[in-house]
Amino acid sequence: MAEQGMNWLIADASLAMLWAKVPGENPLLIRRALQLLRDIQAGRWQVIVPFHWSLEVSNAFRSSVAARRLMVSQAQKSENTILRFAHKQFLFLQPPTDWSELVRRADAWSVSLYDALYLDLAARTGAVFWTADIRLYRQWYQRPDLHWLSVAWIGYYPQTGIPLVPP
Repeated sequence: MAEQGMNWLIADASLAMLWAKVPGENPLLIRRALQLLRDIQAGRWQVIVPFHWSLEVSNAFRSSVAARRLMVSQAQKSENTILRFAHKQFLFLQPPTDWSELVRRADAWSVSLYDALYLDLAARTGAVFWTADIRLYRQWYQRPDLHWLSVAWIGYYPQTGIPLVPP
């Protein structure tokens, strides 16, 4: 469980790409993600990420270079800045759930194993899981049996909870 009295959140790699202001990203989402980042820097939120977060962020930057959205030098600079910040400020956690249980949850929740890691972390800590991944958010939104998990789409920041109008 996350420490009492603290506002904990889980951030996935999609937010890191918005923090880097990668060309082609939605400007509204960039603004909301930067607002969240400022709130993290101001100490309003403490961040938890799964053990593989750095690798996932690095892969997202590699994909942006491959898609010609960033030059290698831009990607390296942004990646280094974000990862340095994360390693100073974020709490990196190993999954408290064994792999066979994570696979079972991924199947039951109809998500990838990567997404199951974030959802499992939210389940175990009670932290709000923020994502810019609209596909994942819609999957969660369409599953009322999963609404006990606190999942939030960055387009609604700072609002958490289930919106009256779906994305």
